[in-house]
Amino acid sequence: MGWFRSRKSRRESTIHSEIRRLPGGETAIDVRGQTCPGYLLAINKAMGLLQTGTEAHLLVDYPPCGDDVKAWADEKGHAFLGFTEDEGFWRIRVRK
Repeated sequence: MGWFRSRKSRRESTIHSEIRRLPGGETAIDVRGQTCPGYLLAINKAMGLLQTGTEAHLLVDYPPCGDDVKAWADEKGHAFLGFTEDEGFWRIRVRK
């Protein structure tokens, strides 16, 4: 019985994001350490909490993230504003 509970807890904890406000009214959504589809699910949930017009910086370290996030943003109607590579991760900017 304990096995099933601990596996569920581990699965739930792998799909998460840290959301924090940045200067200028922008928001950072940190999903580093997650792979597909978990990081996209976490980004989608976090973006649902933001007001329309908010610019979000998605902090991701999963290599195919750029194409995945661009396709997701197009599907959801968010503006894909580009991305930059930082030290070991990508900062992808989108506007809700």
